[in-house]
Amino acid sequence: MSAGSGFAQESALGRQAGEGQNDKFSVSLDDGCQVEAVWYPTGTLCLSTQVGCAMGCPFCASGRNGLLRSLGVEELHHQLATARLRGHHIERITLSGIGEPLQALTTVEAFVASVELPVSVTTSGQPLTALKRFLMARHNGLMLSVHAGTAAVHRQLVPRGPDFEALWRLLAQQWPLLSRRRRRKIGINYLLLAGVNDTAEELAALTERLQGFPEITLHLLTWNPVEGQPWRSPGDATMAAVADGLRVQGLNVRLANRWRRQALGGCGTLVSQGQAARPGTA
Repeated sequence: MSAGSGFAQESALGRQAGEGQNDKFSVSLDDGCQVEAVWYPTGTLCLSTQVGCAMGCPFCASGRNGLLRSLGVEELHHQLATARLRGHHIERITLSGIGEPLQALTTVEAFVASVELPVSVTTSGQPLTALKRFLMARHNGLMLSVHAGTAAVHRQLVPRGPDFEALWRLLAQQWPLLSRRRRRKIGINYLLLAGVNDTAEELAALTERLQGFPEITLHLLTWNPVEGQPWRSPGDATMAAVADGLRVQGLNVRLANRWRRQALGGCGTLVSQGQAARPGTA
């Protein structure tokens, strides 16, 4: 669904970035909705693909009011144009903002084909049919947000995501069809939450699942506080110790950089406006 191309002129709302700071900004759509995007000082621009999100992840602000609609390709270009109007140099794009990109697959594929910059995608993997297709499509990276080693914890943290076992089966089936270069562009996102998915048992289950995918990079993420939510990540020393322990098991592990950990535009902090107009909710 698209809101058309006659966007409001006054769409570059938000707080302009200071030196070395992220720039999170709102973009107005011509049906009255707004989404947020964020530019990182690394040259990466994070765009939203939906107004709201249907995945229901309890730790994430982006889906707290559910899903209103997917964006059209021109609305992604509008976010990109707005970032450029704000004076930002953009080297790459990540579709990691509000929404589940695979539920807007037609838009995502059209955007990737029409933009001159490398584009990566962050997804829960839902729906799996779209994941299978996108694994073979043009992209600069595909990050799978699983946040769990077991199906039970996955249901808790990504309640409307794909079936956990089916997700791993699909990955195993498609893996031999991917070139080594393409395999190295696949990553796993794991938001480490104290008392939820940081137990030895949960991490051991994750390690076992990843043994068959030696090229994958595991990204250990830190929760960015959202008002009214009780979650927390372990401290930096514990995060580093967990990463080291996983590396000993042969995994490629990266910790979140400081840009993704800022309250202004860090992972899981982007929100949209307009959900109140959803049919049946008035």
